Amino acid sequence: MTQPLSMDFLSAGVARDASAPPRRSGFMGDSGGRCAGEAGNGPPSSDRAGRAVVWILDDSPLEAEMAARALAAAYEIEVFSDAAAMLERMTGGDPPDVLVLDQMMPGMSGSDVCSVLRSNPPTVGLPILILTVAGQEQDLVEGLTAGADDYVVKPCPAAALSARVGALVRSKRLRERAERAEQAAAVERDLLRALIEQSGVGIMATDERGVLRICNREAQRQHGVLGRSNGPEGPGGRRLLAAECCPPPLDDSPLERALRGERIENARWRVTRSDGSIRALAGTASPLRHADGSSAGAVLITRDQTDAIEAERALRESEERYRVIISALEEGITLQDAAGVIRTANASAERILGMSLDELVGSTTYGPFLRMLREDGSPFPHEMLPANLALRTGEPQSGVTLGVERRDGTIFWLSVNARPLHTADGAIAGVVTSFFDVTARRRAEEERQSLLSAAQAARREAEAASQLKDEFLATMSHELRTPLTAVLGWIRMLRTGKLSEDRREKALETVERNAQAQAQLVDDLLDISRIMAGKLRLDVQPIELAAVMEAALEVVRPAADAKGVRLEPLLDPGVGAVSGDAGRLQQVVWNLLSNAVKFTSRGGVVRVRLERVDASAEVVVSDTGQGIDPAFLPYVFEQFRQADSGTTRKHGGLGLGLTIVKSLVEMHGGTAHATSEGRGRGATFTVRLPLTAPSQRLGQRRRQSGLELPSGIEPRPELDRLNILVVDDEEDTRELVAAMLEQCGAHVTAVASTAEALAALRALQPDVLVSDIAIPGEDGYELIRKVRALPARGGGRTPAVALTAYARTEDRMRALRAGFNTHVPKPIDPAELLAVIANLARTTGGP
Repeated sequence: MTQPLSMDFLSAGVARDASAPPRRSGFMGDSGGRCAGEAGNGPPSSDRAGRAVVWILDDSPLEAEMAARALAAAYEIEVFSDAAAMLERMTGGDPPDVLVLDQMMPGMSGSDVCSVLRSNPPTVGLPILILTVAGQEQDLVEGLTAGADDYVVKPCPAAALSARVGALVRSKRLRERAERAEQAAAVERDLLRALIEQSGVGIMATDERGVLRICNREAQRQHGVLGRSNGPEGPGGRRLLAAECCPPPLDDSPLERALRGERIENARWRVTRSDGSIRALAGTASPLRHADGSSAGAVLITRDQTDAIEAERALRESEERYRVIISALEEGITLQDAAGVIRTANASAERILGMSLDELVGSTTYGPFLRMLREDGSPFPHEMLPANLALRTGEPQSGVTLGVERRDGTIFWLSVNARPLHTADGAIAGVVTSFFDVTARRRAEEERQSLLSAAQAARREAEAASQLKDEFLATMSHELRTPLTAVLGWIRMLRTGKLSEDRREKALETVERNAQAQAQLVDDLLDISRIMAGKLRLDVQPIELAAVMEAALEVVRPAADAKGVRLEPLLDPGVGAVSGDAGRLQQVVWNLLSNAVKFTSRGGVVRVRLERVDASAEVVVSDTGQGIDPAFLPYVFEQFRQADSGTTRKHGGLGLGLTIVKSLVEMHGGTAHATSEGRGRGATFTVRLPLTAPSQRLGQRRRQSGLELPSGIEPRPELDRLNILVVDDEEDTRELVAAMLEQCGAHVTAVASTAEALAALRALQPDVLVSDIAIPGEDGYELIRKVRALPARGGGRTPAVALTAYARTEDRMRALRAGFNTHVPKPIDPAELLAVIANLARTTGGP
């Protein structure tokens, strides 16, 4: 902005000397007489639009006109004749580019005007050209002393005047250009200084002597001297890093090496600040050079790494703590990436899975080493495993129970949790899976549930048994008292001696019939007692079933005829022989026939059929009687069970007959079952007994072995080629059982302990297991529990027979609950044992 000139000097002019010589014409020639000037001496521009402005101050109109004419071609001219008027004009607007003034003027001389202009800031740099005359050197000196830039002595050629004015214009423009450049440089310096000060890195620069010239705020902060005037130069202002905690030798510091011309990158060092704290720095040092290549100093760019190093150290310590914690966890931990590849696992994972870290890392599944199972035993789909599901859905999976089958076939159970890992933008980066072994807990829960179920079942059985006992006792009381009533009554009447002959015969017949009924009741009770105690013995020998059935029919026929029930036998005499006790088998047929006659009304039919079905003899007894309620059909062979056990029942008996039938049939290696279409539609009882088929092969084996079966015991073809595992710690018993089975063609493996038995079971996969109960260490109950815990293909469903000297009912029930299929008491009846094994092999699908 232009500042106004001081008006105090307008009246301070000095009067022209009256004795001065007369004015001469100052300029020679016209504009045509201008000097073209040497190169660079002409006017700065001939363009009217951008021409310089020249003011002329001369009290002589003629000389002013001549000067204007000399300059008009190149400049914008404005002529003033009065100094005060010109100065006043200059206060109201911008000054000209050049002022041409006459030294010799009335009032204010040229020197006075120069003094006024040089004392005011807006015109202190205005180019001034003084016009003077020859011989007035004193005036010239005054003008130049007052501040004139140049002068012209009149008379002067117009070209010379124009050249002098042009030189002043050019000088002014060069000065203005330099000022603008300096201003721009100052702006750039300020901007650079601001950038350096606000930079997030430390910036330090030295001159060629190593004296610090630039040190921004960040560098001061890093060295702990923020706000100090002397900066972090060190002793004498020469060395920057003399106070480092563990510095390299002084001559080897990054800045010193840069001063020697080296460029140092990624240097690292520590600085001990004045407060004792230590900062870790990293930086780059570079040499600075002049245009001629000589050293201009060095610059050091530093970054404070302390916080990053501390954060990295804290992260390493945190990772190490978590690594120690994870390693110490009882839970197995695996980490998988976004592709499901296992990257690491802890020691518990190796222990639980039975796999090494090398086997785990790099795979996407635990297979083929392990097979995953659902709780129902079916394969667990790979894509539904908790880790894979978490990766696919991004949702955590918790409390998933899955089974794992190891390479050795054993199964253990895991509770699995899987939690996905997310990046900052929410993408799934991987999954962490944790799991722990719940096999023992699951087994305990299963055992608890099994015990609870067993206890509940036992309670129900006890309650049912109690009820059955009460009903049985009531029935037995009735069945005993009813015939006794007739017996006692007729005996008393016989004692009177007053009965007629016919009456006496009737009385004796009644007494005999009821006595036989009582005897049958006692026999049934004794039989069921022997069966339950395992003491019923069979006299086994080859028999023809047709003859046995004929004998039973003859016994039952009188009762059937008396009741009006027709017997229709259809017996195939060519069925073949069975191995059994003829008396007991007759008892079976007689019980079935008696039962059928009892429950068939007058005019009904009881059909009896004997035929061969495959390798068995089949006995079928069917009637047209009252039938069996479907709800009672599953219990028809249970002891003491009767479809009608109340006081209104129509038929007598203790309800033991069918129980005895089933027990005797099973002791012969056979099966018995009943069918009925319902009440009033009759019932059918079917018994199947294995036929004997003595083979030349079995006889040859007996001769080669030098051993024979006990007298009266026939070989069982059903045992031929069976693989049987015998477990007994008593060597004599073990060899006896093995010899009997080998005589029947079986392949026998005999061991003395539970551990040997389990190993043999896995290796041989036997068809039948025969085990003693009283084995030292782990007894037979523990053995069967371990067997039943195996998968089916590992032998978990192998049919098993318990051998024991404990023959009580509760011992038998305990063996069955533990997992044995049946129970044979000691001392062993060979025929019974062979029949039981043959029956097991047949019913479970042996070879």
